[in-house]
This record gives sequence, structure tokens and C-alpha cells, in this order.
Amino acid sequence: MLVNVTEVEHYTDRLFRIRTERPRSFRFTAGEFTMIGLPDTNITRAYSFTSGPGDDYIEFYSIKVDDGPFTSALQHIQVGDSLEIGERTTGTLTLANIELGGNLWLFATGTGIAPFVSILRDPDTYDNFWTVNVAWSVRTNDELLAYHDFLQEMLNGVHNYYPTVTQETPVTGVLSGRIQEHIANDNYWKFIRPDSDKVMLCGSMDFNADMKNFFTNTGFTEGSKRSAGNLLQEKAFVEK
Repeated sequence: MLVNVTEVEHYTDRLFRIRTERPRSFRFTAGEFTMIGLPDTNITRAYSFTSGPGDDYIEFYSIKVDDGPFTSALQHIQVGDSLEIGERTTGTLTLANIELGGNLWLFATGTGIAPFVSILRDPDTYDNFWTVNVAWSVRTNDELLAYHDFLQEMLNGVHNYYPTVTQETPVTGVLSGRIQEHIANDNYWKFIRPDSDKVMLCGSMDFNADMKNFFTNTGFTEGSKRSAGNLLQEKAFVEK
């Protein structure tokens, strides 16, 4: 389906957000992705929704790759342009695929935060878990700009937000280093256990593999659309 672009916001020379109108008949589940494309091209890519299932808009978060077959063009999209959005939605990172109850942990790197923003915009998330905890790792402080304030606001109180940067000195309130390092050092998440916690992963292939190995070795069981577990990862690989 073709929809009109209503907002475009660029955060850095690598990251931007697109918001479009949403037809009233269009439905998706928080955490899912779909294929998007530009009119008059034959290139499409998988993008997770950052909008919630009840929002009156559709939103995506994207990197920019100057020589990328798709984002080299997508990064120039403007308000009033059209975006092709696939009507078939899918994805692993949904509440239907994870055991409910206990504490929910969302671990992301880079634009892997996208499906978790959608999940955090779904009120059902907070109804199904005692606490919701987000750890988001990026390279530099300015790469937090897109959703840092949103995450602080949504997770203030009984919920927790742990931003961390890996390639420069963090600003106040932001941690330093990779998520794997914090877990290995038992600093921030030492109480995560398979009998009380649920884990979702979305990041680079190496990050997902590292984290999956750690949690399965700790006793977690990976879920799927066939059987819910207490560990989920998004396996879709996107070439920009």
C-alpha cells in the first residue's frame, strides 16, 4: 500500500526517522516488521515498526548507508512523498511468543531498538510483566537522540532504562561499554534468572549470538511462533 510521509527527522549523519499516515484498516502487532520500498523502484527492505499498534501513524527508524542500494535513496525522502508499505507483517519479537509474567528485559544495539519502541508503546506490555527493563547500546552519545527521551519517560518509576555507549565518554546518566561486558562483570543485571525473567534480543548478528549463548547457558529456553519461551531474538537480517 502507498502512504504519505507526514514527518521526517534526521538525528545524525547516519540515523533518521520516518512517520507516515496510517490507513484505518491497517493492523500489526507490537514488535513485528514489514517490507517497505520507494515507488518506481524494485528494492524493498524489512523494517520493524517503532509505532505502537494503537497509534494513528506508522513509524520506522533507519540508518543511512551512502552506497546502500536502498537507504542511499530512502534518506532523501521528504514530507509529502509516498512510501510503499507491505500489508503483510511478521516477526519473532511479540508477546505471543514469550512467556508472560515476571520481569521483561529488552536488549538492543543500534537500530535494533526499533521493535522494542513499538512494544513499549503497547499498554499490554506493562500489564503482562512486573517490570520492563531496557538496555540499549550505541556507539556514540548522539546515536541515542531518537528515542532516549522517550525511553526515559516510559521507563521512569518501577521500570528501568540502561543506555550505554561504546566509542566515546558517555554523558551523564549513560553507561560506558558493551552490554556483554556489563553482564560478564555482573554489574547491572546479575539477578536475571530463567525462573523470574524474560529476555528479548535485537541487534547485530554477533550481538544476538553472544547474548543467546549466555542466556541459554544460564538455563533460558528460546521461544518461537510454535512454542513460547523465556528468550526471544529477532532473526531477520536486513541489508540496507
